Amino acid sequence: MKERFYDISSPVNSTIALISDTHNTASERVIESLKKRHPDIIAVAGDFFMGYIPGNGKLLTDSQKNVLSLFEACVSIAPTYVSLGNHERKIGDEDISRIQKTGAIVVDNGWAVHDDLAIGGLTSVSVCNFRESRKGTKESHPHTPGNKKEIKPNTAWLNTFENSEGYRILLCHHPEYYPAYLCGRNIDLILSGHTHGGQIRLFGRGLYAPGQGWLPKYAGGVYDGKLVVSRGLANTAKPIPRLFNPVEVVYVKLSRDR
Repeated sequence: MKERFYDISSPVNSTIALISDTHNTASERVIESLKKRHPDIIAVAGDFFMGYIPGNGKLLTDSQKNVLSLFEACVSIAPTYVSLGNHERKIGDEDISRIQKTGAIVVDNGWAVHDDLAIGGLTSVSVCNFRESRKGTKESHPHTPGNKKEIKPNTAWLNTFENSEGYRILLCHHPEYYPAYLCGRNIDLILSGHTHGGQIRLFGRGLYAPGQGWLPKYAGGVYDGKLVVSRGLANTAKPIPRLFNPVEVVYVKLSRDR
């Protein structure tokens, strides 16, 4: 596992640990790194569950035993904020309540204030669509083959968020949302994952990422000085190994001095 460090100019001084795509794996090395680095905030940018398992609104079963232990450990180190990715598609209110009982704050199409930071979470459209399907208003999951219906994330609340006071940080699991919905907004920092670094990296480029296709533009690193994409901490494409692409914890240092 790598520790990757990025420096970004800002009007505030803070260090944020970005973890993404843990997919219910054991996180001892992650916690060890967090304890060593002492970040001011921990941001979990989605996909802490593994797979689209049966759940119907209740995913925190024995098969996902590493999820709560991850959040409990994170909270013991620093204030922890959590957003929802596509693997949280079937998350329910009971799951969110149990996560928040650990002390982690779930920012689900909303935001919270921490000192001079406003920390929001743009929920994956997969989650939004599943919630609508349970109401009987949507036909299918956005990743279903043959689903031609255009489905968008809920961005209406961002109109208020981008005018909130403080340095605005948005947890958004999907970096492909950046050019479509976010790059023109008054948001200071966007923290993403989802791409797994492109799974296989050749000549410094990721090979493939969901939502972006072959040779994805946003597969790991800092873009436009404000979008930070983690390569994630686990592998879900079991037949395809991660090559030249170690898992990583990302540390973003915000500094007035830069």
